[in-house]
Amino acid sequence: MAETGHKAWQGKTDGTPWMQRSLIALFRVFPLWLLYGLMGLVIPFYMMFAPGFGASYRFFRKRIGKGPVSSFLHVYKNEFELGMVVLDRFAAYGGKNFKVEVEGRDIFDGLCAKESGFIMLTAHVGNFEMVGYTLSSGKTVNALVFGGETDTIKSNRSKVFGRTNVKVLPISGDMSHIFLMNDALSRGEIVSISGDRSTDSGRTISCPFMGENARFPLGPFKLAAVREIPVIAAYSLKTGMSRYKVYVEALPEYTGKENKIQFLADSYAASLEKIARKYPDQWYNFYDFWK
Repeated sequence: MAETGHKAWQGKTDGTPWMQRSLIALFRVFPLWLLYGLMGLVIPFYMMFAPGFGASYRFFRKRIGKGPVSSFLHVYKNEFELGMVVLDRFAAYGGKNFKVEVEGRDIFDGLCAKESGFIMLTAHVGNFEMVGYTLSSGKTVNALVFGGETDTIKSNRSKVFGRTNVKVLPISGDMSHIFLMNDALSRGEIVSISGDRSTDSGRTISCPFMGENARFPLGPFKLAAVREIPVIAAYSLKTGMSRYKVYVEALPEYTGKENKIQFLADSYAASLEKIARKYPDQWYNFYDFWK
């Protein structure tokens, strides 16, 4: 289930629409633990035949500093954690509720109380969709998502997001989503973007991350710098069978002593590294952006 590649991200949920609808139906009948268990039996075969094992193994060896055997075991755990996150998304589509603890809720609420909009950066660690299911306010959250998902994913995601005032903005080939994001910020709304994957032009900015410089997407940080708006980072990590913890962190205010875009990108990279080191088994960004 690890993802590889060096071009702009083209992430897509596995499975045909029929398979996805069937999985949603199963969650209305069977408990989470049963489907988790069945998935665990399949993962060893997935590790043997699916691409991406090498990338995740190198992450635990080089970035986390684990030994050969420990790295192999962490790859299995990482695949299992990712599988649970994917299943949890479908469980949410099927009506399953999760208990979520939020650290830093006052930061989010404080910005929502102001008239101006702000940017909320997520990442491919934990279950970033759970952030949208949890953080809600009077402000509309405009979530930038990959536009190539099946209609099953799109309709169910929009239905669940709609309960928490989240509006989905699909990434479009004509870049029209950029204008939609700017319009949303002009209305004082929230724009939610993945800060660790290049989604459109492929333009990147280099930041220290996990021991080496890594390439982060330029767009979110340039948008925040140009519009001079606040930026927060929000991550949702699985902590139990039906439990998650959401971390909300405000990026430091710009001091004026260096390039503002670089300052924001470095601040986000430092924030993300803390989470990645705390929850290495829930890190799912294996496209090699260290080159």
